[in-house]
Parts: sequence; C-alpha cells; structure tokens
Amino acid sequence: MEMVVLLCMILLSYVHANPCTKQESVNITEGVLYENKSIIHDGVEYVSGSWYEENNNGVMNLFGCPCIGRLCLWKCCGKGQMYVNRSCTDVDRDVVHPFNPPVFKGRDPSNRTAVKNFFFMYLPSCPKYLVDSNNAGEEIFLQENGTLLEIAFKLPQWHVPSRYCLDMFEDSAPVRLMAGVCYPEEDDSSDSRLLFIAYGVGLVLSVPFLLATFLVYAFIPDLRNLHGMCLMAYCGGLIVAYPFLAYLKFHTGKIGVEMTGCYTIAFIVYFAFQTSFFWLNVMCYDIWRTFRIGSLSSTLHAASGYRGGSTNKRRDQRRFLAYGAYAWGVPAVLTAITIGMEFSKEIPDNIITPGFGSQRCWFDDWLSELVYFFTPVFVLVVCNATLFTVTAYRIRSIRQETAILKGSESSRSDKIKMDKQRYGLYLKLFVVMGVNWTVEVISFAVGGSNWYWIVVDLCNIALGVYIFFIFVWKKKVRNLIRKKFRSIRGMPMPEGSGKWVTRSSSAPTEDTRVTDETAIRLKDMN
Repeated sequence: MEMVVLLCMILLSYVHANPCTKQESVNITEGVLYENKSIIHDGVEYVSGSWYEENNNGVMNLFGCPCIGRLCLWKCCGKGQMYVNRSCTDVDRDVVHPFNPPVFKGRDPSNRTAVKNFFFMYLPSCPKYLVDSNNAGEEIFLQENGTLLEIAFKLPQWHVPSRYCLDMFEDSAPVRLMAGVCYPEEDDSSDSRLLFIAYGVGLVLSVPFLLATFLVYAFIPDLRNLHGMCLMAYCGGLIVAYPFLAYLKFHTGKIGVEMTGCYTIAFIVYFAFQTSFFWLNVMCYDIWRTFRIGSLSSTLHAASGYRGGSTNKRRDQRRFLAYGAYAWGVPAVLTAITIGMEFSKEIPDNIITPGFGSQRCWFDDWLSELVYFFTPVFVLVVCNATLFTVTAYRIRSIRQETAILKGSESSRSDKIKMDKQRYGLYLKLFVVMGVNWTVEVISFAVGGSNWYWIVVDLCNIALGVYIFFIFVWKKKVRNLIRKKFRSIRGMPMPEGSGKWVTRSSSAPTEDTRVTDETAIRLKDMN
C-alpha cells in the first residue's frame, strides 16, 4: 500500500499543471506582474491561472495563455511579417501593422474587426497547403466565430481556428489575403512522411532505367520495329510521369508550388500515366494480333509468301501511326474532359469534379480519383488481362502444332527448350501487361494504409528496372549495343559477328522452321 502511494506521488510530481499547451503559450517574461497575480504584457492582461512558470536551465521564464477567455487565430508568418515570393519577410506596411483581415458572416461582410475580436498567434507548425484568394475558383472567408470558409471550385470546406493560418501574400500579383490550411490529421495507421519520401526516391531511381531502355531502342535500327516503337512510347509516358509524381511525393504536406504550377503538374501526371496505360494496351493488342493464327496450316500458309523489308517497314509505320492516334488521342480527350470538369463554372454541385489543388496537387478524394483516373485504368486492365489470356492460349497451340514437324528423336530436348522459351515469354507478357497495376486497382478498391500495399507499390515504382532487364539486359540486345558502339567508334567487328544468328545444321529448328511474322516476333520476345 505504501509503495502504491509513493508511486502515485511520483507520478503526480511529473504531471503538467500548465493551463495551456506550449504551442498555445506566449513568453511574457518581460511583462509586469501585479499584486493580484495578473501580468500585463504587450497590452494584454493575463490573470492568475492563465499563466505559468517554466525553469529552463536555471532561468525562470513566464508563459501566458492568451487563448483562455479569448478566441485565438494563427498568423502564418511572424509579427510584422508577410509572405513575399513565398517567404516570410519583415515589411513596413499597413496590411500587417496591425494584421487585420476582413471578417464575414457567411460570404457577407461583417461589421466586426479581426484585430479587436481575435488574438493572433504566430508560426503554426502543422504541414499545410496554400489557398490563394487570387486564384480563379478559390475564395476564403474568415467568420465571426473564427472558423474559415474555404471555397475551391464551388466546393465549400470549413476549418476550425487550430487548423489554418492567415497572412498577406505578394508576388507578381498585388497583395492579397491567403490561407495555409493544415492537412487532415492522420492516425497512427496512416501513411507517414517517410513513406512518401521513399516513394519519391524510388520513382527518381527508376527513371534512368526507363530512359536507358528508350535510348537503346531509339538508336539501334534493328530494334526500331513496330514492337520496339510501341515500347519506346510506353516508356516515354513513364519517363514524363515519374519525375513529376516524385515531385508531388516529396512535397506532400508542404506548400510546394503555386496553384498554376500545381494544376500543370497534376494534368501532366494524369496525361502521362494514361498514355502509358493505353500504350500498354496497344502492346497487348499487338501481341495478340501477332499470335491470332490458330492452326499450324494457317501459320505455314502465311509463311509461304515473302514480304519485302521496305514494305514491312512502311506497314509498321502506318500501324504505329494508327496505334499512336489511339494511345495518345484517347488520353488527350480524357485529360481535356478532366480539365473541363475542373474549371467549368456551370457544373451543378452534385456532380463529382476532380478537385485538383483543393488539398493537394492531385484529386480531391478517393471518389473523384475513382471516377476520373481509375475507371479507364480498370477498363484497360480487364482488357489487357483478357488479351493476355487469349495470347497465352494461342502460343500454347502454336507450340504444340509446330512440334509435330520435328522428328521424334529430338522431341524430348525440343520440349525442354520449348518449355523454357514459353516460360520466358509468358513471364515477359505477364510483367509487361500490367499485373502490378491490376493489383494496384485491387488495393485501391480494398483501401487501407499504403503500408499494407507497400510491396505492390514498390513493384510499380521499380517498373523501370523490370522493363530494362526484360527488354535490354539480354544477350541479343547487348550484342547489338556493342555492335553500335563499335560502329560509332569506327572499330572493326569481330569475325563471325556479321550475322545475328548462324546455324551449323540444315535441320529445321525452333527459330528457323516458321519464318512468318509470328515466329520472328516470338524469337524477338525471347
């Protein structure tokens, strides 16, 4: 019993009896202490019970609680300061001496004055996003009860005094009132700042691999066939999207860019990702089209006619232009629709709008992201999965039918080779056709913290590395790179390297038996 009492006394000795938190305190050590235990500091009286003492390294300081008996608001910058080109700067202007923003009742001006009705604290510590009253579609109204009414493209939001700050703002435009609104408070299971930084770093590290893949296929003529050009276009979308998305990840919880830049980055990321999805869909379709021949007789019949190289090149160019009209055109239309829905002033309030820049430089909430971003992605994922399944079945059928032509004495070794090649081809198709994004859509539907889906997210971030090792880091491409490098340096090629594939036997093989486009594409993929 005595031990319990002793522990309680020890705990009580550590309990803070301060009347307010340190964040809501003002240093009033320089104030005047009166006999009634009141302290006058900077024209404000702190009665007994609204201030406290604190010993810091042997120095006794006094802290007052101005929010006891008063309504406190936050000023984003310090006393006598305002935002000048996005930095808090000391100024000698009437707009901050004293700081006296207009007060409203709803959207109507009030006869109350802020300087008489509110006590302004300085420099809030919460991460916040910028609401600039100079931007089209954005308005802020300080209410008589201290709440802030924010209207972003007809969407009203209310913020309590502890979740925003106000200040004057000046850049190339005239001085105006701005607000820094704290990001919504997150519980312990929510995503942390460290996770967003890790995502940003991963995206940046993935870009060189995507760029390397793009450049290899761009500068080596042997790789610039229809398949290679589609791969370049697919990588191009990710090369544009990843750096901008990384920027947004790095600036989560910060006022990182002005609203014009915020919109620009959001729409660039949106268009670039949509183009990558549509080019992935094109690649799936093109692979399906290549293997759509369902019988061995049809395959051999297609192989009997020789197609000239120049004719094939022109045909591939025409097909690539048709693919481009689809894979760039449709995302352009979707982006235009999204922009129109974002900035149109005639949309009823019950219609879901993107809400870019409302709380971040991306969609306002999960519902708007579902409608405008994940719906087309989900349609493409289903389409790609279907094409992948059909293509895999076609490849299996062609493999079985071509095996009939081979002698029974070599059937066992050929089967092993076929199984290896088929496994490699299936694996490449599986990765390229967006299995990661399929799971991404599922994770979006299920919800929860990003910590639950960190493996999936890391796989998506490392997609550039996967693509590089699938399409570049293989013997054929490495030899072509060496050949190109020797050609640029004027170095002679080693003997025996003039042709890409040489055969020591006249017997038909897996690579030489079927010479039509289907077999060529199958060999190239492996």
